Amino acid sequence: MGTAHDDLRAELLRLELAVAERRVADLPGGSYESVLHATFHETGASGRWWTRAEILAELEGAAVAHVEIGRFAIEELLTGLILATYDTLGGRPTRRASIWMLDQGQWRLRFHQGTLL
Repeated sequence: MGTAHDDLRAELLRLELAVAERRVADLPGGSYESVLHATFHETGASGRWWTRAEILAELEGAAVAHVEIGRFAIEELLTGLILATYDTLGGRPTRRASIWMLDQGQWRLRFHQGTLL
């Protein structure tokens, strides 16, 4: 893989960690609203379907947490549409998948799913 792929991988890993660790100040615009796509939704590890509004409410005021990510990989599905897959390790090991969309020059999280291992 080339440098562009490595740079994109590093950027999306940085964004995934900022969301997972609740480090809102590290997100573009300093807000979750700026990184979650307008039509974002999530299927949680419990199987629950989360809307963007529900996730934003859950993240509001959330304490910073340490998250360890392993096996982070990206795959370009279409130009400007990236599938990121990885595992979160620790107390509740979870396999995760996110779809990132390039929207008006910024990467926005369009979909996320977690499955307990």
